[in-house]
Amino acid sequence: MTSLDVLPADAALTSLVNGRPVVFTAEDDAALVLPAAEVSAAGLAFVVRHSSGLVGVALRGDRCDALELPPMRPSFRHGGDPGWCVAVDAATGVTTGISAADRAETIRRLADRDTRPADLHRPGHVLPYATHPRGILGRLAIPEAAVELCLLAGLPAAAAFAALVSPEDPRRMAAPGEAASFAAAHGLPVIETAAVLRSCSRIP
Repeated sequence: MTSLDVLPADAALTSLVNGRPVVFTAEDDAALVLPAAEVSAAGLAFVVRHSSGLVGVALRGDRCDALELPPMRPSFRHGGDPGWCVAVDAATGVTTGISAADRAETIRRLADRDTRPADLHRPGHVLPYATHPRGILGRLAIPEAAVELCLLAGLPAAAAFAALVSPEDPRRMAAPGEAASFAAAHGLPVIETAAVLRSCSRIP
């Protein structure tokens, strides 16, 4: 089963294919997710405006290794555990690295299989995140689910994500219920990490 219109996650898949944000929810978390390969400056500006502003890019651990992205702390990724890597900027095509346009360029570079370690400066303004070695089967969390949904959409295994701020109270992060209301208000699909896992189980 591969057709997007028969999957429970069809609206989220379509949104990703078109480079638009998806609202992801987990048990206690909510985040805005964009496909790293298709992220635009406008899309990232929207994510930054409604999130914590800290933008991560979920990547498989072997991709982080290939790009020579060391863990931010030695305890991260010990034995393949997931965790944050040292922040990066694109080595070319950016200015300060912090603008939405610059960060979108860096994010696209992280998703591009032709990118090499020398194409990235360290430290920078985009935080790569090495996902669990078994993906969503090893850790049912937003980074792993976001990568899996990108793959289901036929996109590279790379997803930009940022924690959603509560639309009711900007002093705290959004609860899953608030995230659903936010998604409806902005015409965005919302999906639970568990729904991504169920979609995976329907793919032979």
